[in-house]
Amino acid sequence: MTLALRYAARTDVGLGPKKRNEDSGYAGPYLLAVADGMGGAVGGDVASAITITTVRDLDVAEHADPDQELNRVAAEANSRIAARIETEPHLEGMGTTLTAILFDGSVAHVAHIGDSRAYLLRGGRLRMLTHDHTFVQSLVDEGRITPEEAEYHPHRSLIIRVLEGRQDARPDIQPIEVDPGDRFLVCSDGLDNAGIKDPVIAEILGRAATPEEAATNLVEAALDHGSPDNVTCVVADVVDPDRDGGPGAAASAIALVGAVAAVDPEVSSGGNSVTSSHPTSTHEVVDEDDDPDEADVRVDDVGAGVPGDADREEELRYAPRPPRRRFRWLVRVLCILAVLALLAVGVRWAYDWTQRQYYVGAYPADAADNGGAASGARVAIFRGISQQIPGLRVSQLYELEPLTLAKLPQYHRERVSSTISATDLGEARAIVSMLSDVARRCSAQGTTKPKPTPTPTPRPTGKATGRPSPTKTPNANAALPSPSPTDSPAVSTGNRAAGAPDIPLECDGGEAPTPTPTGTK
Repeated sequence: MTLALRYAARTDVGLGPKKRNEDSGYAGPYLLAVADGMGGAVGGDVASAITITTVRDLDVAEHADPDQELNRVAAEANSRIAARIETEPHLEGMGTTLTAILFDGSVAHVAHIGDSRAYLLRGGRLRMLTHDHTFVQSLVDEGRITPEEAEYHPHRSLIIRVLEGRQDARPDIQPIEVDPGDRFLVCSDGLDNAGIKDPVIAEILGRAATPEEAATNLVEAALDHGSPDNVTCVVADVVDPDRDGGPGAAASAIALVGAVAAVDPEVSSGGNSVTSSHPTSTHEVVDEDDDPDEADVRVDDVGAGVPGDADREEELRYAPRPPRRRFRWLVRVLCILAVLALLAVGVRWAYDWTQRQYYVGAYPADAADNGGAASGARVAIFRGISQQIPGLRVSQLYELEPLTLAKLPQYHRERVSSTISATDLGEARAIVSMLSDVARRCSAQGTTKPKPTPTPTPRPTGKATGRPSPTKTPNANAALPSPSPTDSPAVSTGNRAAGAPDIPLECDGGEAPTPTPTGTK
């Protein structure tokens, strides 16, 4: 059995400070949709109009894959919003929700992103078909706050998923089997913001005889509660065209309301009240269709609106995101190049600084590491710094001196092997001159150790007797010849002899010979 829809759409700008309607609504034989524009004074009406204009192409009888088609048009609407922002940067920050029902005669395919809602009234019981994509609802889902607390949460209007031209925003999609007598409602959050909760919605939908009456009564109820926001309601009844025949069973005219009605050239303006796009309220509100020029300004010239408290509250509906910028890739490339240029300048300055430094070391360096005194390493002046940087040569041989490490005392050999820093070339040459002077003095002093004179072994005299006769102990001083003055080793003492050269202390480290004991065994 193929079923049909009987539908109506109503919208109102609300009683707040807003002077333009940012909602867009659509109702047709196979499609019901509401888009709630966001961005305050930026251009939410433009975003919602773009979205409904894109989605309305689905209002045809047959679709091979309705769910895939809904995904496609949502992505296309998102891309069109991005393209509009690209060409008109002052629209940066606009976005919109989308809740749509695509009807194929037996199944209603519901697509949803944002905080607009879709309801199903069946047998007097109301069921919400969508799940709000808001920060507060995520807290409720996690059990961190209760639904009652969510009603008064300071961030209850913060949306975390929306069509805004930034990311790949795919809507939630679910199929719903329909029965004759089902009544669908698609509405913006202006209904809930006005305090019209589910029990009241169920009562109004159940009491109204026609979709037009239901949509009108819902908008009136929101205005009676002082709705500060735009409020849009699209209502449709599922009917059996064979049983419920008549002109309203399968209406061919469409209902287009809100911001999209000001820019869409195919707006239905006939006498059928079901397709009327005028506000239904008797309150003193701005009628969008009274002045076509003014309507064009509200949709196209987004800067013409007067931002008020409601506009600022509308801006809070965005989750915190980094702002989108044109040519972001170019900005990033330029930033990277600037950082690389600064690094290159810093590296060059550091390298030039190293080339103004000098130090004294052993050449070759590996010979000094293996004991330069025995391997022929020589003292040299290097330009640069002695520290090693992988992949970068920061020192080089500048002057190779004739002085070898073997001529230096142990202390100075170790200092040269571990390198001696100098602030400039003059200081480096002064260090080499000092080392040469140390080597010359140590060489002049000499380090030959005297050889001790052996003690003569006494021989026994006379014939052996029954008892040993005592042997006379020779005089040690008489037995040992006095060493000559040139054989005496230089031993460091507190007072150096007059006329002795001023030899560094490390040259005085020769060991004194160990005296050989004398006497008779």
